[in-house]
Amino acid sequence: MQRPEIRLVHSSDWHLEAPLAGLPSLSDDLREVARDAAYLAAQQVIETTLVEGADALLLSGDVVDLDRSGPRAIVFLQEQFKRLRARGVEVFWAGGAIDGPDDWPMVAELPPNVHRFGKGRVESVELKREGKIIARVQGVSSDAAGAVDASGFHRDANGLFTVGVAFSTNDAPGREGDRVHYMALGGRHRRATVDTEPGIAHYSGSPQGRSPSEAGPSGCTLVHVVDGKTSTKFISTDIIRWVDETLEVTASTTLEQLEERLDERLDKLRQKSQGTDLLVTWHVRGTGPLVAQLRPGTEVDALIERLQKRASRRSPLCWTVRLECNSPATVPEEWYDQETILGDFLRQLSAFEDDGRKPLELEALLPTPLTNNALRAVASFDHADHRTIVLQRAKKLGIDLLTSPEATIELESTS
Repeated sequence: MQRPEIRLVHSSDWHLEAPLAGLPSLSDDLREVARDAAYLAAQQVIETTLVEGADALLLSGDVVDLDRSGPRAIVFLQEQFKRLRARGVEVFWAGGAIDGPDDWPMVAELPPNVHRFGKGRVESVELKREGKIIARVQGVSSDAAGAVDASGFHRDANGLFTVGVAFSTNDAPGREGDRVHYMALGGRHRRATVDTEPGIAHYSGSPQGRSPSEAGPSGCTLVHVVDGKTSTKFISTDIIRWVDETLEVTASTTLEQLEERLDERLDKLRQKSQGTDLLVTWHVRGTGPLVAQLRPGTEVDALIERLQKRASRRSPLCWTVRLECNSPATVPEEWYDQETILGDFLRQLSAFEDDGRKPLELEALLPTPLTNNALRAVASFDHADHRTIVLQRAKKLGIDLLTSPEATIELESTS
């Protein structure tokens, strides 16, 4: 028996309630994009579903938190699902941690092509084309903690292509795709295939990255079934994309040279972006005096402003979000032997670096009484890496302040 060709679009984690985060400064145009990016990317998923001639859209959770989004998200989803209905496209929606089926208001009716799976028990729905069954779609919404019991998923007894839709499963790693032909999973913002045999288990990721931690392309997944064989294809839908870029400096690199190199790299990124606006985080590493100067609140802030000003006049946008340097400061050995404030500072700092158990006791420097627990948390260290970073930044700050021309003149005038 010839098996029908099937085309599905898999998407999850729309988070319509969440604008872009981690943007300390914005142009007017970028502020509008940051507010609407989640909606625009979700609309691109709908466009992809229509353009690809998909039979169904699979939504595997965390589409929207209605408590935080308001009426706009309800109206938006109703309109987009109606567009799919007009083209005969079914929607299969399994709720995640924030979009349980009971959270949707009863007064806001969803079109009949939208199938919302309930909690607790896997449901099975037939996917039809022109009145003929072409696949079986099984799904279940998660509980409040995002947990799903996968035991109810199973392949169709008559050999129909079987799709599972869930926010996650409780199957062992590498076994998530064993129960069905294709398991559409949600809850991860980055795309990943976690099982390939005998069935595929796949996280589509979010259609739009929302912070620097979600760098790289975001989109949805086209699932193509031909003669019973399944393939997946990534399709980008992000309106604006986070990018991480690394740049090396040497002992002779000046701030002016660094700026020239940043401009050159931004031009190359712009040429390769294929029209997508970019949000760039720079990670500078290397050696030399410049390493100690690359700190927030210094000339770096002015450098970022200049890069942003030039970026605002070019298209597509390549907007520098931040520039950070976590390379340790380069300190000549003879500085540690100096009978100066700089020498004293470096020797004391070295004692903390050599002994990881030596407490920094930063809480003692906070004002009392202290009612802000968030401030107290900043002064404590849960991980050794956090302590190391703080010491490195303190060393850079001290070296920069104590070796600046202004500091040298002031010290000479008081000696």
